[in-house]
Amino acid sequence: MGDVSDMMLDGTLCQGCGVFLNEDAPGFPCSCRNCTAEEKKAKAAAYQPPKPKAKCTVCGRKVKPTGLPDHMRDAHKVPA
Repeated sequence: MGDVSDMMLDGTLCQGCGVFLNEDAPGFPCSCRNCTAEEKKAKAAAYQPPKPKAKCTVCGRKVKPTGLPDHMRDAHKVPA
């Protein structure tokens, strides 16, 4: 590989933007403060809370909404 990519892989340069981090490289890829903050923001924006479960009208069991027809068919013999 090239010198820049080697320095990113050993931690001399930031793995995201390539800014100089430290002369004494830790031996693994690292990020600068700006890239770390951006990564945290991206993870927070991508988070989607779990969808609420649907309650079976016969037994009251909570199942995923997409699995409710299968539950009705398998547990209660109701045709889908």
